[in-house]
Amino acid sequence: MIVCLRTVVVPAKERERYRDWIDDGRAVREAHGILGELVIEPSGGDGETLVITMWPSHEQFDAWIATPERDALTASDVHRAVDYRPITRYDVVGGYVNVDHLGALQSTRGLAEEHP
Repeated sequence: MIVCLRTVVVPAKERERYRDWIDDGRAVREAHGILGELVIEPSGGDGETLVITMWPSHEQFDAWIATPERDALTASDVHRAVDYRPITRYDVVGGYVNVDHLGALQSTRGLAEEHP
């Protein structure tokens, strides 16, 4: 499994729309193999956003980058309003995710609402 990290500068007025955009694209991303995606914002709201995506392999991630469905998702006003920094890939070599507890939360906003 690999994890891709990307720092994203999301203007304050676009943060809710950006989270909606991530939620709206979930089905398409999952259909192309994504295991999960987390949008992390600094406590207190000041600073840059971090997007963490999880993929089963580098090959699956590369296939997503080349698919037309990805282009359709990125051709939006919300995507253009955000400043994306380069993606950094990491191989997962240890650790864990408690899937049962994560699965109980329905959206990226659910995570924020459960843990203010």
